[in-house]
Parts: sequence; structure tokens; C-alpha cells
Amino acid sequence: MNTHVPARAARFLGLDRNPLRRPADRVESAILITLLLLFCVIMPLGTYLATRSAYVTAQRENAGKHQVTATVYEQPTSMRGARLGAATDLRAGARWHTPDGAIHQAKVPVATTATPGTRVRVWVNADDQPSLEPASTVEILMATAIVALASLSGIAAVLAMLVGLLRWVMRRRNQRRWEEAWANVEPRWARRD
Repeated sequence: MNTHVPARAARFLGLDRNPLRRPADRVESAILITLLLLFCVIMPLGTYLATRSAYVTAQRENAGKHQVTATVYEQPTSMRGARLGAATDLRAGARWHTPDGAIHQAKVPVATTATPGTRVRVWVNADDQPSLEPASTVEILMATAIVALASLSGIAAVLAMLVGLLRWVMRRRNQRRWEEAWANVEPRWARRD
């Protein structure tokens, strides 16, 4: 085990009781520790909220989706702008009945063997409009994991920028103070020769 890691961390955070530390160094250390603690609080909270939001959105989109059996009433046609490699790029007009007896019709994806009169299974939403197949649990979990990682990365990036900005401001301030002090001492030092 490397025993130098805790000492380096203490020095990085300004907790090493170095007598040469200036008040500005202590302020910088306090702000740095505050930002790290803020990260430790915001990270799990932000990740949870982003994940929960993505999960609820996916569940809401899946709500009410169900399959109906539709009857094709026209010859399938190739759709323009179909994705490359798509399983089907043919669509045909189809009709289906809802439980309340209403008739719906729309262009739906069909197999290449479909002809008028063919029965096809179609996913529809709660309003009985054609819809994509509902996302599986694995797809929902993958999407929420991606959202969680993105939110975690975003929070970490913002806090890292704040730490970098803090260090830059403090270094510029310290450099200015050093130059002012040197401007006062240097003439006296030059006279000693």
C-alpha cells in the first residue's frame, strides 16, 4: 500500500498544517473542500433524479400500448426515407376495430408478402394510433443508465471547471501580491550591493 497517497491528498486539500500556508491558501482549501462535499451531495441526488425521470418517461411512453389485429386493404408500397438496414420498409393501409367498435385505419409496416386481406399485428398507443413497439425492461434500464452516466459526467465537469476557475483566480491573485511585495523589497535589496 502506498502511504504517500493520504499525505498528497492532505497537501492537495490544504490540510497538512504547513506553517508556510498563507490565508489565501487556507481560503482556497476551504472552497475546494466545500466543492468536493457539494459534489458528494449533488452527484447521487442528480443521478437519482435524472435516472428516475428517464425511467418514468419510458414507462409513460409504454403505458397503454397494445397490439391489435389489422386487415391490410391496399397493396404495400415502399416508403421513401426508410432507414438503411431496416427490417421492413414497406407500408400498407390497414384497418382495425377498437373494443368500443370504432374503426381505425392507418399506414402500417407490413411484410413483403402482405397483400390486401392479409391480417397483421400492429402496436397502437392508448389513442389507438400506430406506435412503435414498447421498450423492453432492458432497453429502459440501458437508457436510464446512459442518462445517469451523462448526468454524473455533467455534474463532475461543472465542479471540475469551478475548481479550475478557483485555482486560476487564486494563482493570479497570489502572483499579483507576490509582485507587489517584490516591488517593495527589490529596491532595498538592490541597494545592498
